Amino acid sequence: MLTEVILIILGFIFLIKGADLLVEAATNIAKRFGLSEMLIGLTIIAIGTSLPEVFVTIVSSVDGHSDLIIGNAIGSCICNFLLVIGITSLIRPVKLDKRIINRHLPIGMAAMALLLYLGNITMFNHSQIITRGQGVFLLLCTVAYVIYTIYEEKQLKNEIIENELEEQAESIKNYSLFKTILYLVIGVIGLKFGADFVVDNSVIVAKEFNLSEKFIGMTIVAIGTALPEIITGIIAAKKDETNLLLGNISGSNILNLCLLIGLGAVINPLSFSLDFNLSILVLIMVTLFLQLVSVLNDKSELSRGKGFLLITIYILYIISMIAE
Repeated sequence: MLTEVILIILGFIFLIKGADLLVEAATNIAKRFGLSEMLIGLTIIAIGTSLPEVFVTIVSSVDGHSDLIIGNAIGSCICNFLLVIGITSLIRPVKLDKRIINRHLPIGMAAMALLLYLGNITMFNHSQIITRGQGVFLLLCTVAYVIYTIYEEKQLKNEIIENELEEQAESIKNYSLFKTILYLVIGVIGLKFGADFVVDNSVIVAKEFNLSEKFIGMTIVAIGTALPEIITGIIAAKKDETNLLLGNISGSNILNLCLLIGLGAVINPLSFSLDFNLSILVLIMVTLFLQLVSVLNDKSELSRGKGFLLITIYILYIISMIAE
């Protein structure tokens, strides 16, 4: 058992470091093409910090672990909204960008509602199968979201963004082509082996302690694969750059729900347990809470007190999962 736990921890290290290398190289390339920090946060960084979940999804889907895939996707979203934003706001109040609140959070809620619909088309069964066709539709939603984000970025080009791009140009790290390719290769290798270690050994631990794959996916694996977002949030808070955090979290959550579950279903149709419904409703309620805070708060930021409330809700959520 100790061996499995060590391999899970090692897997998380591989996942985080692999994603970090890929994000660093991709961000450097993106900045060279003149993309703003907000767009990078919503796309490159969001995709990069979701790579651990993507590789866990691929391995889990091939092995037929549906509950692990859906649990990881939903659990990571809840972890992002409650734990990541909560921890970050304790360090420094998180800025609630109006663009994210008014446009991207509603898109996220639409993704939650879509998953809720796909998982409950047949209300008379204990579980609903998310088919390959539905998986393709979710992947198309992912592509549409990325295209929309890029289009929105072009519409918002102005003097402020142009000045921002000039500042970014000075901070670009000069990577040679060889170094960039090396980072990409090492990153992919790290993600592949990390995902194998986490999935294979998490299943062993779950069976050993008579825990469900749903529980493992929504807690241990979700927190582990959300570590890049947690680290990103802490670093952003220390640098007083929390304006990028909500964009990263929002983009990452939409990718979790559409890309992960869509990809998993395309590889191998997923069995959706109706037990996931409550967790999706929790996600919707937290999203509404963030929007309400933005409307009622003149500074449009999440205070330390509200961050503590989010962490408390997450702890209660985990306790309720254990008590099931």
